[in-house]
Amino acid sequence: MLEVGRVCLKIAGRDAGRIAVIVEKIKENLVLVDGNVRRRNCSIKHLEPTETVLKIKKGATTEEVHKAMSTAKLKVAEFKKVKRSPKKEKTETKKSEKKTKKK
Repeated sequence: MLEVGRVCLKIAGRDAGRIAVIVEKIKENLVLVDGNVRRRNCSIKHLEPTETVLKIKKGATTEEVHKAMSTAKLKVAEFKKVKRSPKKEKTETKKSEKKTKKK
């Protein structure tokens, strides 16, 4: 029942209530999901399968999953991409430049 491409409803966790697509079966009760949820491993206990099956290959990328969802007329959620600021370089200070208090 739970094969690659199966559209499911996430019923537990942070993404509960969102549509997920099975991308890969990892173990007997563990699958990789993507779609309107964060791409991650998920227990099959947290998924409610639907009748819809998308034509995607095993290990499909997020873009491929979203494209397949669009062609099946499923709503694709838009997620904001968070841009991280570049790490600041550490400046080296000489011991003589540091101010030390003497008692």
